[in-house]
Amino acid sequence: KEYARMETVKDERQFGTLLDGLTRLEAGNRVHPRWGETMKVASNFLEVGEYNAIAASAMLWDSASAAEQKNGYLAQVLDEIRHTHQCGFVNYYFAKHYHDPAGHNDARRTRAIGPLWKGMKRVFADGFISGDAVECSINLQLVGEACFTNPLIVAITEWASANGDEITPTVFLSIETDELRHMANGYQTVVSIANDPAAQKYLNTDLNNAFWTQQKYFTPVLGMLFEYG
Repeated sequence: KEYARMETVKDERQFGTLLDGLTRLEAGNRVHPRWGETMKVASNFLEVGEYNAIAASAMLWDSASAAEQKNGYLAQVLDEIRHTHQCGFVNYYFAKHYHDPAGHNDARRTRAIGPLWKGMKRVFADGFISGDAVECSINLQLVGEACFTNPLIVAITEWASANGDEITPTVFLSIETDELRHMANGYQTVVSIANDPAAQKYLNTDLNNAFWTQQKYFTPVLGMLFEYG
């Protein structure tokens, strides 16, 4: 009940600000055009990552036996559902209030024709739903959320503000308030299996693969998006 009440308050503040204050100020039309193009990629791709994170968190919940871990994973499932809706709402808001809605109002087409999509699918989709609970946790919580939510969700809000975009910080900073809980879930996952000889045999390989795959894609892509925007 406390969790639901907390998230409800955050959503009321976030959507209330977007639908009332920012709409009256015509915030969608004050965004720099190059940044508007950047967000067609950023919000679109992040939505897919959040969607696949629902499945990863649910798999972890299903595989855990400790009540405390199951509780943490279940809270993350609810978070990821919320985040998927939030990223979708960013696309919806831009499609409705930005002068060039193409790319926001046809997100699936944008993904299908975008040259960045294949790499992103490997990083933000395949790694999160590999079928192995520990590998999913390492890709999602230990590397994806612990290492890349800062540049992907926090730093992007600073660039957005500098380019006249008040929509993205309103949503993305609300998303980030949940991420620390997810990082703690990743820590608990590794701690719970670190002394298992069967898990030790694959743990380092999974870590190396996750770090290599994600930094190999995200480092140049984020640099390109920030430089372009």
